[in-house]
Amino acid sequence: MKHSQNSKGRIIYTMTLLLLFEIVRENFRLDRELIFYSLFPIMIFSYYIFDTFSFNKKYRYREFIISGVINGFVFYVLAIFYEKPTMIFGWAFYTLMQNIVKYFYNSTFSPMERVVLLTDKKEEVLERVIERNEKLCFEGCVNLGEINRIKEINPSEVIYPIEMTDRVVDDIFDLKMSGVKVKDSMAFLQEVEGKIDVDSLSKDWVIKAKGFEVLSSGVEQRIKRFLDIAMSVVIVLVGAPFMVFTYFLVKLDNPKNFLNNPAFFKQKRIGSGGKEFEIVKFRSMRLHDPKEHSKYASKKDDRITRVGKFIRKTRLDELPQILNVLKGDMSFVGPRPEWNELGREYEKEINMYKVRYAVKPGLTGWAQVMYPYGASLDDAKKKLEYDIYYIKHQNVILDIMILFKTVKVVLFGKGM
Repeated sequence: MKHSQNSKGRIIYTMTLLLLFEIVRENFRLDRELIFYSLFPIMIFSYYIFDTFSFNKKYRYREFIISGVINGFVFYVLAIFYEKPTMIFGWAFYTLMQNIVKYFYNSTFSPMERVVLLTDKKEEVLERVIERNEKLCFEGCVNLGEINRIKEINPSEVIYPIEMTDRVVDDIFDLKMSGVKVKDSMAFLQEVEGKIDVDSLSKDWVIKAKGFEVLSSGVEQRIKRFLDIAMSVVIVLVGAPFMVFTYFLVKLDNPKNFLNNPAFFKQKRIGSGGKEFEIVKFRSMRLHDPKEHSKYASKKDDRITRVGKFIRKTRLDELPQILNVLKGDMSFVGPRPEWNELGREYEKEINMYKVRYAVKPGLTGWAQVMYPYGASLDDAKKKLEYDIYYIKHQNVILDIMILFKTVKVVLFGKGM
């Protein structure tokens, strides 16, 4: 899948940058400790935050400028620390070589692909996905009865529908044997969009599909639980001042009623196995009767307080949920736990909604970093597509990637 290809590319790219920095270090006789234990990790993280660390997009000159600025800061620190003005030559060498490598890797790990849709009907969703992807070139649609035309177009990839007649299956088999990359529409959406089409989903598909190892892997579950506890302890120790700050910030939102102004918000949510539990958050809305308002909360909801807007944007309102993680009701990464009243409605309205109950809900998740804020039944359906993708592909690497994406969302309001 594209996300794993991007991860592999990043690993190789990082190792190459490490080698380049080692060449600079040896040439200027610098100590390893300052570079590799502080400056280099900061630099790599900055590449990610400022979106120059992906191979799923075309290389642009802006990447050269951004990386040059980030590198300039690092080499400026080295020049001052070691009193070597000649570090400017090290900066020039490293930045130039870095961008040459990035340009080469970008075409190697994510080359441009010419795509044809094999279908008898208009596929607006798939067409939009292809057209907005910088690494895909849409070559048009071919009717199922005219499959021989595909050889004339000579695409690098053919997307076909899930349901096909035996004759079409034979034709697609011949295409694959001739060296054309073929992929069904559901697999294509997984690879490019990181989601699974809910409308096409069935229990039979889930049974036969590869993936979903997290549901049966005791080792994977124990590793995930260990990391949840370890991270919770660290965040409690490091985040205690932020929790105290947020507590008083919420209370002071109504200074005249400071003592009686509740700082916490509790609500029943649906967790693993469909069991309900009580979630704890810092209150971001004014006190109100839920029955008199919409069940959906939106970004511009007039119930959100001034302080609430800030703590929601910075995710400070989520900090008390560390207690839910420690208790085992939640994990750090997973589908967001839905309010029980809304969740029970979704179970009736959305196909395969209960699949998201197969794992523990999380403080953050794949849907949260891949899809904007949602406030409707349709948004819940689209988020479910990302949640099921996460459950199918979940592993430690994907969890770490989601945590990094969450940092980017908090800082810039966007994911990868």
